[in-house]
Amino acid sequence: MKPFKGILYNTDKADGIAGLVCPPYDVIEDAGPYYARSPFNAIRLELPQDLPDVDRYRNAKNTMDDWLTRGILMPDARESVYVYEQEFTVDAGSFCRTGFVSLQRLDKKRILTHEQTRKKAKADREQLIGTLKTYTSFIFGLYDDREKGIRHAISGAPRQTIYDFTDEQNIKTRFYRISDPASIADLVALVEEKSIYIADGHHRLDVSYRLNVSHAPFYLTDMYDRGIVIFPYHRLVKFSRRRALPDLIGKLEPFMAIEKVPFSGVDSLGPVLASVAASRTLAFAFFSADDRRHIYIASERSSLPIFNDGAVHDSLRKLKVNAVHSGVIRGVMDINDEDISFTEDHRWSIDCVMNGSSDLAFFLPPTTVDEVRDIAENGLDMPPKSTFFYPKILTGLVFYRYA
Repeated sequence: MKPFKGILYNTDKADGIAGLVCPPYDVIEDAGPYYARSPFNAIRLELPQDLPDVDRYRNAKNTMDDWLTRGILMPDARESVYVYEQEFTVDAGSFCRTGFVSLQRLDKKRILTHEQTRKKAKADREQLIGTLKTYTSFIFGLYDDREKGIRHAISGAPRQTIYDFTDEQNIKTRFYRISDPASIADLVALVEEKSIYIADGHHRLDVSYRLNVSHAPFYLTDMYDRGIVIFPYHRLVKFSRRRALPDLIGKLEPFMAIEKVPFSGVDSLGPVLASVAASRTLAFAFFSADDRRHIYIASERSSLPIFNDGAVHDSLRKLKVNAVHSGVIRGVMDINDEDISFTEDHRWSIDCVMNGSSDLAFFLPPTTVDEVRDIAENGLDMPPKSTFFYPKILTGLVFYRYA
């Protein structure tokens, strides 16, 4: 682990950090509002656009070079570790997640992954990071700090406030720097002993290895802290060939008990999601354009074929998201990968089915942090989009330029 001189917005020239940050690229559905928010919003670096005579990656580099030349962005004065606190609410519960941003030495034995990567996303991030020589957003990692040694080292270190604001999702952000060499040395000694489990940013990690950089910027936090919240990623299906609801249910019924409950609007989904999440056995729900008056809850009745497949690792057989995605949706129901998309937003899932842009919405139980750890330690991969760690790490608080 190492501190670094981050590149920060110069708030004398680009005021209002809340208007300058944006989410990471892979959760942005519409970049337009961020482009409109400020001519200096980080979206221009994180998700650049093609111009008539300049491709998006060169456009991003030209933009960053211009901002550095004009003093919109400035290198920090001292090598620092950056502490990042987020206060937020979920279902009327209040949470605070504290982490820190630093450089981590790339080591496949110490940095453990759990998710498959996709070629298109990797190619995009490789071209962006390689052209900018800059990380606009970070790899999100977890460590086990149940003894609270790292937490105490962070809380006891002298710090300077850089930003304190509330964003569009009503998430309060506090962002600090720790520049004291002794405090950083204490933190390094503690962190270097820890394994790191990747929560988010598998594509950025893979690209870091491909670019042959020795260190990459990570946001790290305690995997067992109360501030860790994982939402499920739901599945949306748009059939390339017509599939009738009774036929799909017929395929399910040998393995899953099907309960049909009235649907009276998106709020009626809440108890269903809670039931699915709380079930000790495999359970999920689905909503079909063929029957917009009901939600269907599927609960395990007999062993799925995937549970009896000796070629599948025991950890993957136990993993509920894999049982639903690979065992049910792709296996029993024979739905093609190219027909499946992903979202963490259950309200949007309902809207997609209601407006006909999707034929089916599947609502999955959330993955637990222990499942993430188990899959990573066994060198396995979950299906794509198995975890949605909330909230996301904002882009634009600090950038890391490696060359």
